Amino acid sequence: MAFKKELEVFSHDIDTNRFAAPTSVVRYMQEAVDSNLRECKPTYEELLEQNLSFIVSRTALEVYRPLKEYEKISVETWATEGKTAVFPRSFIIKSGEETVAKCLMIWALVNTREHRFMRGSEFSVKSYGTGEAVELTIPSRFKISTDIMLKKCGQKTVMYSDIDRNFHMNNTKYFDMLFDYIPNRAKIFMSSCLVNYVSEAPLGSNIEIYISDAVYENGETIYYMRTEIDGKTNIEAKVGVKDIDR
Repeated sequence: MAFKKELEVFSHDIDTNRFAAPTSVVRYMQEAVDSNLRECKPTYEELLEQNLSFIVSRTALEVYRPLKEYEKISVETWATEGKTAVFPRSFIIKSGEETVAKCLMIWALVNTREHRFMRGSEFSVKSYGTGEAVELTIPSRFKISTDIMLKKCGQKTVMYSDIDRNFHMNNTKYFDMLFDYIPNRAKIFMSSCLVNYVSEAPLGSNIEIYISDAVYENGETIYYMRTEIDGKTNIEAKVGVKDIDR
């Protein structure tokens, strides 16, 4: 059974087109799962007391149309029982009965005292509401081929406003950062984004951002991107964009 959170796209969530920015869309999902943990237990804090913490290793997001300013939405989320050390978390964003976005996040559960990943047999997510993982129209995995050339397009220093309680850049922040370096930013929307989180970005670290030339797949313009900190991979991403239908 899915947990549902009612939300609204506020004026501080939007871009110049009055559409929810990519980071805002992912934040709506994060708000839903945070509420799910608080209401259905164990909460994030209760997990920490047990030396446990969920971390996101992969995200696969697809957006069918931009969310509009002041649009009322519902976010449905549910967990899938873990297999090996993988705990999938599904999301659907709806406006009324219309499905506007879907997302599959792959979580890991870390035992911070023993410095190891928990297996599905060691922790049940049934209290949060469970079901089969959401089906997407895009592959949930990708790899940047060695024949794809990436060039540096920018850099960013991780500031205090970027970090979460763990003093690392919040996972939601990456989506706006990536989208800022896509050409014709004001004329497109992010229609899909696959992210592999490889390493964390601590406060004060300098992120170097790399991007490929555009390729075209299944009606989307695709850009492959990678970020690095001190020469080591931070994240890898496959960003899909479409023209705004005016």
